[in-house]
Formats: sequence, C-alpha cells, structure tokens
Amino acid sequence: MSMLSCLLALAMGLALPLAAAAPAPFTIEPPPGWSRLPATERDPLLILALKGPEQSSFVLARINPVSLGNRASVLTLLTDVLSGIAARTRLKFTVASNLETATYGNGLTVSYIRANLNDKPRMILSVMEMHGMYMLGTLVSAVPDTLQPSILGALQGDAPALRAVVSDYASLDGQLTFRLPDGVTARPLSAHERKQGFVAAFQGPGAQLAVMKLPDDGTPVKDQPDIIKGTVRAMAGVDAATLSPVQYLLTSAGTDFIYVHARISDVSGESRFLAGYMPWAYWGYSILAKGPGAKDTTVRMLGALALGQSAVPKLVASSPRLPVDHSLRVLSPWVSTIVLAALTLAAILFWLRNRGD
Repeated sequence: MSMLSCLLALAMGLALPLAAAAPAPFTIEPPPGWSRLPATERDPLLILALKGPEQSSFVLARINPVSLGNRASVLTLLTDVLSGIAARTRLKFTVASNLETATYGNGLTVSYIRANLNDKPRMILSVMEMHGMYMLGTLVSAVPDTLQPSILGALQGDAPALRAVVSDYASLDGQLTFRLPDGVTARPLSAHERKQGFVAAFQGPGAQLAVMKLPDDGTPVKDQPDIIKGTVRAMAGVDAATLSPVQYLLTSAGTDFIYVHARISDVSGESRFLAGYMPWAYWGYSILAKGPGAKDTTVRMLGALALGQSAVPKLVASSPRLPVDHSLRVLSPWVSTIVLAALTLAAILFWLRNRGD
C-alpha cells in the first residue's frame, strides 16, 4: 500500500467524526511537478489530494470544529494523528517540533507540527480553518517546510459556495457556535486580531461583525451597560445624539446580551456602529459591528447562538445576569478604566480595518 493510499484512508479514519457532506469548493494551483487527484463520492470528507514526485503527497480533509486557540488540544490532535499514521504505515515517525503557527498571503492561518523519519524531515501535519470550515492537512515530502507555503498559500475557497456547505461556525476558543443566517459568512482573523483576543469575525449584508473574548478581570457586570455606551461614544465620527438606549436580547444559548448603537460617519458615508456585551461563564465577550445593517445582523447572529464543543453547560448556565431592569449609572472612577480603554482601542482598530467597506 503506497504512502498516499495510506494517507487517503487515514484522512477518512483519523479525522474527527463528521456527518457526510458534498466536497467543499476549494481551488488550488499545485506546485510545479504536482497534480491534483480527483475526489470521489466515496470520500465526502476529502477536500483535495495532491500527488508529487518521489512519493510526496498532500491530503486535506474536513474535520469537526476544533478550538484553534487551545494549543494543548490542537497539539494532542496532531500527535494522535501522527501516532495513527505511524501505526498504519509501520514507519517510525517522530515529532520534530513544538506546535507552530503560520499565516499565508491568502489569509489562511495554520497550526502545525513537523515529523521526522529516520532523523530526516518528512512530514508536516496541520489544522486550519477557512470560511468556517475546519481542515486537517497532511504533507509528506523530503522538503516539507519549502512546500507547505506553496500549497497552503495557494488554497482558495469560494466563500458563497462554502456557505452552502457550512451552516455552523465555531469560535476559535470553541465556546460559541454561530448558526449563520443567509448571506452571512465568516472571514479569517488576522494575526493582529487574534493577539487582540478576537475569536470570530463575520460579514453579511451591510455589516461587519467581530467577537472579542474578555478575560475575567473583576469588572462588575453591573458596569457593562456604561462600558458599551462609552465604547460607542468614543468612536470618531459618532453622532452622540443618535445613541440608542441599552437594548437586551436573551440568546438561544441562554445568556444575556446587551448592546447600543449610534449613527457614525466617515469617508464612505453614513453608517452605524454597535457595541455589545455578553457574559459567558466567568468571562465575557465583546461584540463590535459596523455598517447600515449592524443591528439586524448582530441580533440575528446572537439570537441563534449555541454552545460550542468546548463549552461546559453548567458553567454557561451560571453566567451572571445583566442589570437590564436597573437605571444606568455613571461609571465610578475606579471601575473599568483599563477595560474601557482596551475595548475602545479594539473598536477603533476594527473600525479602521473596515472603514472602506
């Protein structure tokens, strides 16, 4: 049995259990000397397979959403896959690196490990997400470090077509599952956004939306209404007179969500900016949205929210309740100065990134 045949079988057997679906609409320009093998209906989880010279190969398969922000779980997944490959092929592959991350020109960010065979580089195993689809990549080559950017950097996905395949999108931390409404698609997060704490971003009719995870910093939830109002007021070009009252939504995950929005103007014309907050277990999430449809898209997204695979139902059920029935008070001087500054900075960065949309 050839190495490629083994990998094709392992891609189906070692990938996380997933309901069968039509192959995803990805396109790729193989490196020189490589060719793409046609996918078969017998392997609905197989996205693509490439064959190169001297028994080199690349196999990409769909997997269930994984928490890409959890390095321990990603490393465990990849080492388990490597162990399965070694057992199936009876070759002594060994882990040759810690978990690493790379981002390519097409916006794709991958987490990967290297593996050696007979003390020489021979394989890279990677996990990644594109337009809401999670994938496992297996590259076998004598020069895997050289070929991985050429292959993964050339991968392109048709977002509208992928939307028909992927109806759910998991946040990077695995806590949130968004059931995407018609017309709404996920977009890749930049490396800078990930460092800022963003775990998901979406675009839809007239709106851009991003979700940022907030650690438990001791900020009382009773102050969150004032924090989100301050975030919107701080945006350049906002019309403070149009600031909405704090509005409340009970998500389908059972958590509270509050938000405010106001009219805002820039070189692209009049638009709206929205800031919201949702408590989740012992931390929370900030939601920032921009565009004429910011409010409607946000309400649709949060209204259809579900628990992610890493969420603990008991912890989520114990999330703090927001003071939606209390009159709003001005923030006391000691509370949330740093939090408000951080959220405002994140909102400004989000606004600047999308100001031309």
